[in-house]
Amino acid sequence: MIHWSGLMPWMCRAWPIFGLVPVGVTHACAFLILGDQTALVNKAAGMSLQIFGGLLVLYSINDNLGLFREQTLVSTITAWLKAFPIKRKSITLFARGAASAKGSATISMLVRRAAKTTEERIAALEERAAQLEVKLLSEINSVNSRIDTVRKDLQEKVAETSGRVTTLSNRLEHAAVGGFKMQAFGVLLAIYGAVTSVFA
Repeated sequence: MIHWSGLMPWMCRAWPIFGLVPVGVTHACAFLILGDQTALVNKAAGMSLQIFGGLLVLYSINDNLGLFREQTLVSTITAWLKAFPIKRKSITLFARGAASAKGSATISMLVRRAAKTTEERIAALEERAAQLEVKLLSEINSVNSRIDTVRKDLQEKVAETSGRVTTLSNRLEHAAVGGFKMQAFGVLLAIYGAVTSVFA
């Protein structure tokens, strides 16, 4: 039993083939209207369908170029024409520039006192230990800050890469399905036109 509700979506999946039906009906109507000029009808139909089929294929190629290389067929041809090897006059410009670089560095120095008594030596050791502790905490904070920065950059790059992969997947699907059907329809029209031209 045929499920009529699913018939139209099924036909739409193969629209390049069923798209030839209105072309054939139009061709037959032209025969009925201009029955005494069969050769002219076949010649006009053949030429028109071959041109239209070729244009559809070019349109599909142009669409695929825009998906992956983000440029059109016209811009590709224009860039190719501009790259024609012509000798051009070279102009040399001399520019003077000055660059200055400034750097700053923080140097931490441990002040050592000449200790004479045991108490002074203990106090000096405690002071050095306190300074080293402050320096160690500063280095730890700096390392933690760098780790946080690297983690944030990595998360942003992972999200960006994931978005690019999704976009590329969608483009591949569009090029493989949509582009192929458009090219197939253009080729079928060109074949129909070529067959028609034989009988012109």
